Amino acid sequence: MCGVDVDLDDGGSCEEEKEEEFWMGEGVKMLPPPVAHSEGSAWGSRRSRLGCVTCGAALILWDLCVVIGSALLLALVFSVVLLPAVLLLYAGFLCHSRVLDAQSAICRYLDDNSCSALIILGFVMMSPLVVVAAAIFCGLMRRFRVLLLIQPISRAWYRGRLMDWARSIHAWV
Repeated sequence: MCGVDVDLDDGGSCEEEKEEEFWMGEGVKMLPPPVAHSEGSAWGSRRSRLGCVTCGAALILWDLCVVIGSALLLALVFSVVLLPAVLLLYAGFLCHSRVLDAQSAICRYLDDNSCSALIILGFVMMSPLVVVAAAIFCGLMRRFRVLLLIQPISRAWYRGRLMDWARSIHAWV
């Protein structure tokens, strides 16, 4: 018929064809996704266009708040851990005669050699303290599970609970 190949039904049932769709090869069977509790589709019912845009904007705002909170936690941890090295550098540069030569009360007790020692000690202490601060920050992020709070934008397409996956996280190592 005009170059169109027509395959007529040879009497096979539709159930067999549906089952064959999930067979991937020899002995491997892909299971269909579980049906959600809302309106019978696999991932829940879709939102309307306005609902999708609204939920997407809320998710973007939520993710930005999580990122800003993480950045504030990073700044707090690094400022607290690096404070001793910063104070040594400040005192060394403040009192050295070739840099600022301030007339502060602490500068009466420090000569140029001790200021140089403070500057060197401050820079030497900086490297291990940066490593310690990074380890503390990563430990806090892991303990509070902050990165699990970031929601993917694809959650805006379907109805359902947005934070349902944060409670039931399983890591297979």
